[in-house]
Amino acid sequence: MNYKVFLFLFLISFTAHSQTVVRKDGVATGADAQVRDLGMSKGLYLGLEDWRIGVQVPIVVLQEITERYDFKSYLAYAPHLTVEKCTNMPWIRWKGALGYSRGDATGAFSQTGAYLAGGVRLDASRGDFFFYQQIRSFELMAETILDVDPKYMLTLNAYQSVQLFDAATFEFVFGVGLATVSEWEEPAVQIRFGVGVGFGGVR
Repeated sequence: MNYKVFLFLFLISFTAHSQTVVRKDGVATGADAQVRDLGMSKGLYLGLEDWRIGVQVPIVVLQEITERYDFKSYLAYAPHLTVEKCTNMPWIRWKGALGYSRGDATGAFSQTGAYLAGGVRLDASRGDFFFYQQIRSFELMAETILDVDPKYMLTLNAYQSVQLFDAATFEFVFGVGLATVSEWEEPAVQIRFGVGVGFGGVR
C-alpha cells in the first residue's frame, strides 16, 4: 500500500513539474526558461569566470645598493600558487600568491623560506588571433620571502601572455623592484624573470 501511495504522489509531482515546462508563442516559460538561461550563461557557474588560478616559477636576484666592493647579493627561485580576481573593470585584477623559496647569497639554494605576495594586475593590450590571444600586462606587487633573512620587496612586473581557446594562459614575466633585507645595511635592487600558467578568469 505504501508503495502505491508513493507512486501516486510521485506521478502527481512529475505532472505538476511538467506543466511548468511549456512554451507560449515560441517563448520558454517556467523551468524551461531557467534551464535555457543557465545554459546560455558565459563562463563557469557560480561566478568562477571571475577567478584565475595558476602557478608561477620566478628566479629572483637581489643586489645591495652600495658603492662598497663587498656588496651583498641573493639568488633564489620561488615557485608559488596565484589567485586572481576580476574587478568590475575586466582589465584590472586583484592578485595574491603563496609558495616557498629556495636560495642564498652563494647560489647554493640551501635556505628555504615562505613566499607571500599581493597586488594588482593591469592588462594593457590584447591581440586576437585565430585560436589564441596575446596579452601584455603590468603588475605591481608587494612581496615577502620569510627565510633566515626576511626580505620585503616592491616589484613592477611586465607580462607577455598567450591565452589559448579562452581556457589556459601561458606567461613570461620580467620584473624589477626595490627590496630590504633584514641583515643588510643598505636596500637592494631586485631583478626577476620566470614563467607561469593560469586557468580560468576569461571574460
